[in-house]
Amino acid sequence: MSGVSATVVVARTEREGHHGEAERWLDELLSEARRAPGYRSGEIQPPGLEHPDEWVVVYEFESRDTLTGWLGSDARAMLRGSEQHHFVGPAREQIIATANQARTVTGVSSFPLRHVEDPAEADRLAAEFQRAYEHLVSALRRFDGFISCELFEPEPGVQDDAIVVFSFASRRQLDVWLDAPERVEALAGMRSLLDAGPTVNVVGGFAGWFTPASNRPTPVWKQATLVLAALYPVALVIGALREAVAPDLPGPVSTFVGNAGGVIVLSWLVMPALTRRFRGWLSR
Repeated sequence: MSGVSATVVVARTEREGHHGEAERWLDELLSEARRAPGYRSGEIQPPGLEHPDEWVVVYEFESRDTLTGWLGSDARAMLRGSEQHHFVGPAREQIIATANQARTVTGVSSFPLRHVEDPAEADRLAAEFQRAYEHLVSALRRFDGFISCELFEPEPGVQDDAIVVFSFASRRQLDVWLDAPERVEALAGMRSLLDAGPTVNVVGGFAGWFTPASNRPTPVWKQATLVLAALYPVALVIGALREAVAPDLPGPVSTFVGNAGGVIVLSWLVMPALTRRFRGWLSR
């Protein structure tokens, strides 16, 4: 049974006038679950069209034993002592055995396109970059573990760089691509089109940011949209801080510091807050 994890779906009916209190109580419950042995992922779905007046919590644990341990834990029992204040009737639980799925890993790469004033020249550069991107993707597809790749073109005033989001089945397979001669060759073909070299953040495949609820994973375009909304301002702030504090860092060190700072801020501060704020939209 090592290839099987255990998931529990718990539904509770919201007490009228207690929406905010119910949400805070469930956030505290999920925070406790994250500290339990064997915890893998969790998702809170607020009331919506699919389940009006009902809050649904989905937990995944490594095994039936670790899930049972959490369900019978003192920490959960203490929280459930105040459950009746915010919900009506008993909670309804369903435990499901689910096949373990590989955790994907995602790279987010920024390409600062060369700035030109002439519109015709800008169009030519954009067309050349599109061809270079297609060559890059053609090379990507030949690598084991490759899942998907998507290009987000610059949006004046919002996103100056072209952004490429690519996913692999594992970190090991993504690292093979990052070190591959084919990637070096593809990037060399883009050099004349860029003001500076591309940067890459490896963000764990959005794992832990976008947890599938029930059997409906968050659409990739929604994941990418939220990541881009977070990545752009974080990259600007970290870049400005690095420039102010240590403007003379060598290029490779500067890139490492920027990428490490971006991953830390996104993973522990920005993305958890954004996914909580937009969890209703992400689950639709």
